[in-house]
Amino acid sequence: MNQVAGKLGKLAPQFPTALKDFTTYAKAPLPAPPAAVDWATNVPEWPMDGNDQYGDCTMAAAAHMIQSWNAQTKEQDAIPTPQEVVAEYFQLTGGQDTGLVEADVLKNWQSTGLWGNSVLGYAPVNVHNLTALQQTMWLFGAVYAGIQVPANAQTQFQEGQPWTLVPNWQQQPIEGGHAIPLLGYDADYIYAITWGGVQRIAWDWWSTYSDEAWAVLAQEYKEAGTVNGIDMTALTADLAQV
Repeated sequence: MNQVAGKLGKLAPQFPTALKDFTTYAKAPLPAPPAAVDWATNVPEWPMDGNDQYGDCTMAAAAHMIQSWNAQTKEQDAIPTPQEVVAEYFQLTGGQDTGLVEADVLKNWQSTGLWGNSVLGYAPVNVHNLTALQQTMWLFGAVYAGIQVPANAQTQFQEGQPWTLVPNWQQQPIEGGHAIPLLGYDADYIYAITWGGVQRIAWDWWSTYSDEAWAVLAQEYKEAGTVNGIDMTALTADLAQV
């Protein structure tokens, strides 16, 4: 299987001091996650959304989350075209292909909206809290994630292989940051969307190369009638300080 790897463009993580870890906004302890979740195969096609030409992965990841949330909730919210994804990317960068900070994308998504879609809120999830990551994928349909990409990851992707740690992985140079939505997991892998397809990620690879993860409360979930026990008053108050 020969797949086409795309561009990188996630800038270094920034975490607003006003925002607490997502799990602190739960009105009660979140339930234990199931052994597996699969939101990654509920969409028939994942477009590149310009990420084969530009470092707009932060925006492509957001667009893919809207696709998946629609499929999960049976809502019909507008999904941006690849041209609209690229245009919004350059709007936020000021016209330069510089990449973006995930927290800045989320702030715009919540405050002014992206492509007519406005999320209810967002908060960071500890990348090493694997249970919280699983709970977020299960209850809220996605994790907006960031990784540092080692040199061999694009080769693994092109060959249709999962992202796994290789012998002497410490010697792999980092090529840059990349934004991906996490849309499922099982005992062996996390399932992410990138470069037009579903990418398997081994848990130890994730723990090694991830550098940020965000829970995002979708407008589609509100339209479907649930925010799954999150204290929206507290979260909204903290977001007002960002």
